[in-house]
Amino acid sequence: MKPQLAVSTRFCHDQYAIAVKEAVSHGFSGLDWNFDPMRIAVASNARKKFYDCALSSGLPSRFHAPCHDTELGHKDPLISSTAVQYLKMYIYLIKDFPGTGITLHIGSRGIPMEELCWDNAVRGLREVVRFGQDNGVDVCLENLKHGWTNNPKTFAELVEASDSMVTFDIGHARASPYVSEGDYTLEEFMESVGARIRNLHVYEIENKQGEHIEPTCLDPILPALDWALSKGITWWVLELYSIDSMARCKNLIESHYG
Repeated sequence: MKPQLAVSTRFCHDQYAIAVKEAVSHGFSGLDWNFDPMRIAVASNARKKFYDCALSSGLPSRFHAPCHDTELGHKDPLISSTAVQYLKMYIYLIKDFPGTGITLHIGSRGIPMEELCWDNAVRGLREVVRFGQDNGVDVCLENLKHGWTNNPKTFAELVEASDSMVTFDIGHARASPYVSEGDYTLEEFMESVGARIRNLHVYEIENKQGEHIEPTCLDPILPALDWALSKGITWWVLELYSIDSMARCKNLIESHYG
């Protein structure tokens, strides 16, 4: 079994045609569309241009929801309820992509914990997950470097309570104090939600400045990659900031896994 290596489109901002061109020319196996630097048009005629470009690539697409301006777990019901509807809209807009999914955050941008509400987070995520199920879109919660989702226990509780799937971010997990201080190994963190993992974010680690570090060798993350493959988790997003760094990471992985 080999991984399916997807390019993160964050490198090209809203230039979706460039994302397709670069992904195809560098031999990637998928596109992970990041909606922080870009949006999908609501107008059907404008949206069709994006659809046609992405679908004509021949590469499968999955999606990363906007997180800069949405927070399901916010204690203010105006913000949390708006986030629910906003994310449901994005699911509606991508539902025609075959076999697709969308990755969500709870606790983005290192939001202070006193601004969050657990009940709002569970209730909102559950509603979005059900809407995704009704529309054939996997809704995946991502583990972050801070907050509830950096803790294997509370992350698993959120996932179970909402019935969500998981996007497991290796770099966030390695930066979590629960892993970096030795309470859990990286693989133990993954095992806590293993049956629900649908996507892997692959890079070495997220540093204190919030930068995703490109691996120069696979040794620090190789046990996690092997574990993922052993469980049939093959959609790996190389979540770096330039097409060149993702291409180098792709070559590194392919040289190991043949």
